[in-house]
Amino acid sequence: MRFLILLLLLASPAAAQTKADYDAQGRQIGRSETRGDTERRYDAQGRSIGRSETRGDTTRDYDAQGRTIGRSETRGDTTRHYDAQGRTVGRSEQRGDTVRHYDAQGRSTGRSETSGGVTRHYDAQGRQVGRTEQRR
Repeated sequence: MRFLILLLLLASPAAAQTKADYDAQGRQIGRSETRGDTERRYDAQGRSIGRSETRGDTTRDYDAQGRTIGRSETRGDTTRHYDAQGRTVGRSEQRGDTVRHYDAQGRSTGRSETSGGVTRHYDAQGRQVGRTEQRR
């Protein structure tokens, strides 16, 4: 009996988590689906625009053709972002439900705040520029 249950768990992939992205005017601009360690991203018309694969503390990003476009490495509350050539392009720091974003020179580029399954995105001047909603 244990073998059968284990076999069913291995044969049944976990349900995908879906997120929808909206611009500041409330128009849907894309969505993403996460299954296991892979997130696939789509534009508003449902076309594939890329994917991310996470292994340990490193996430690698790919375009729609499968070419590497960057990576992120997380250590504690700080994530550093790199381009395809390995150059630093920015960092993010998380404190509670707020993530602050910075460019390669350390200047603030915005923040994201999560509450109740909705993440609101703000620019460096504090204006809301979009939101992401968790869907099941």
